[in-house]
Amino acid sequence: MITLSRIYTHPVKSMRGIRLSHAFADISGLTFDRNFMVTTLEGKFITARKYPQMLLFTPAMLNNGLYLRAPNGESATVLYQDFDQNQSPTEVWGNHFHALIAPAAVNTWLSSFFDEPVQLRWLSPQLSRRVKTFSDIPLSFADGYPFLLINESSVQELQRHCPASIKLEQFRGNLIITGAKPFEEDTWKKIQIGDVTFILDRPCSRCILTTVSPEKGIKHPNSEPLATLQTFRTDEHGNVDFGQNVIIQNTGVIRVGDTVTILETKPAKHYISQERETPLPEELSKLKATKLSLVFEGTEYEGDNQNVILEQLESHGLSIPYSCRAGICGCCKIRLIEGEITPLKQSAIKDNGYILACSCIPKSAIKLAFN
Repeated sequence: MITLSRIYTHPVKSMRGIRLSHAFADISGLTFDRNFMVTTLEGKFITARKYPQMLLFTPAMLNNGLYLRAPNGESATVLYQDFDQNQSPTEVWGNHFHALIAPAAVNTWLSSFFDEPVQLRWLSPQLSRRVKTFSDIPLSFADGYPFLLINESSVQELQRHCPASIKLEQFRGNLIITGAKPFEEDTWKKIQIGDVTFILDRPCSRCILTTVSPEKGIKHPNSEPLATLQTFRTDEHGNVDFGQNVIIQNTGVIRVGDTVTILETKPAKHYISQERETPLPEELSKLKATKLSLVFEGTEYEGDNQNVILEQLESHGLSIPYSCRAGICGCCKIRLIEGEITPLKQSAIKDNGYILACSCIPKSAIKLAFN
C-alpha cells in the first residue's frame, strides 16, 4: 500500500520547513506554504541558492502573522496588519507580480544577516501570481508549482548511489509518500490522497539548493547529492530531475497515513547516463588569495582567485541570469574575452569562448561580456 508519510509546509521561501500531521491542500498549495519571501529592495527573490544560511532560520506561523528565529537565536515578529498595504512589484524566476512589504524595523533586522539590504514580503490574501503553464491556477512564492511530491524510496535509491549522506528535507517537498518503488512516481499522471485529487504535471528540475545541509546551512564541497543525480537523472535538455511538480483538482484536508491511489499513469521520462564530473580541483584550496582585475562589459571591478565569477559579479551589484548555480542549466553563460580561469567542472567550459559564471574561478585578470 502506498501512503502519505510526511507533510511539509515552508512558510518562508528557502527557510526551514514545518512538518505537519495534516494540512489543508488549496489550489495555490498547502496552507502557509511559501507565503513569505526575502527579496532585494527591487523585489527580486533571494534564496538559499545564494545564501545557504537561510535554511537555519526557523519560521512559525501565528494566527495574525509570522514569528521568525534567526540562526543566532534572535527573533522578530511581524503581523499581517503591519505590512505596507501598497502592492509592490515582485519577481520570481522572471515571473512578475505584486506583494506586500514588511515594516522597516523587520527589514533592517533581517538585513543584518545578509551582505545586502533585504526585505520580507508577504503574498497578501489576493494572489496576483499564476502558474506559468496554467493561467487559472494561483501560485505562492514557490518556484513554479503549488506542490512538490517526493517518493521516500527514490531518496533511498539515490542514497544507494551517493557517497554522501542525504536528508529527505534537502529536496524541499510538500507531499512525501512511502510504499512505492523507486522512481515509480515518474509514471504517475493522476493520484488521489484521501479525498483530494492531484495531477503530476512534470518532474522537478533540481539545483544547487539540494546540496545545502539543512542542519549546517552550508553547501556540500562536492555538490552532493546533485552530482550523483546528474549521472542518472539528466534529460536530453540537461535538466537534472528529482521529484514531481504537482497541481490540484479539488481542495481538501490531507493527513499523514492517507492512502495514495494511482488513478492514471503515463510513460516515464527518458534519462541519459553520464560520467561523474570531476569535483573541485584540489590545487584551489592551496592557492594564496590574490586580488585580480575583473572587467565585465567594459567596466573594471576588483576580483580575486578564490570565488566563482557569478558571486564576484553579484557582490558588485551586477545581476547575472542564473537558475541552478551548479553548472547544469547554462543560464549564467558569459564570454571569456581575455585571461585564464579555473573551471570547477569540465562542463563549465563551453564552445566559442563561453564559460559558466557559476562554475569558474579567475586564475588571472580577466575580461568578460555577455556576447
